[in-house]
Amino acid sequence: MFEKKHHESGFTLVEVMVVCAIIGICSALAIPNYVDWKAQHDLREAVSEFAGNLNLARVVAMNRNRQATVTIKVLGSGLIGVDAVAGGTPIISTQTMSGSVTGLPGGTTNVVFSSMGLSTAAAAQVIPLVNTKGVVYSVSVTPSGKVTWCPTATCP
Repeated sequence: MFEKKHHESGFTLVEVMVVCAIIGICSALAIPNYVDWKAQHDLREAVSEFAGNLNLARVVAMNRNRQATVTIKVLGSGLIGVDAVAGGTPIISTQTMSGSVTGLPGGTTNVVFSSMGLSTAAAAQVIPLVNTKGVVYSVSVTPSGKVTWCPTATCP
């Protein structure tokens, strides 16, 4: 007598395709921003780590009462390498920075700390680092040995 109506539930093909199209458009808009953000994040991380290595070399120079030299250079593979030595003993064996850090506008640079933790340079040394997107961050070492970094080509 009374038949139960059987209702089908689910999504139609058109509804699924519209949702997929919306997700695709959102992804196409977001990916370039993510790539830029990632490159800038890697540069910030590398510069921060480099500043930390400089501070480490300064502290080691004061603790060992010896001069410490930090060398930053472009390696053959296009990466940037950091070396630190105090009195002939390595403080930091060659470390490579993040793969997105590709440029060192000043070429090979040495930062030398005296046994008192002072930079041997007469003026502040500014070391710029460039990533694959052309963004420049820099690390500054004052004659007093203070190490700072900033997200510009020159630190104030």
